[in-house]
Amino acid sequence: MVLRAYRLPDGVSYPQLHDALKACGFVTYAGQGGLSAELFRISTMGNIHAADIDRLLQGFTELTR
Repeated sequence: MVLRAYRLPDGVSYPQLHDALKACGFVTYAGQGGLSAELFRISTMGNIHAADIDRLLQGFTELTR
């Protein structure tokens, strides 16, 4: 398992990101402590395929339009 932290896209709050990606089947986590308004975390675990990454990127694309 790999847990990575990323900056939230400009103009997107963590609740917005969480809900949009959850609707696509992904679970994210807020940054911890003082970073919760700036970062989100996502873990990659299991049998991940290129189609999964494509679906994740599509979720980000739709969120940031």
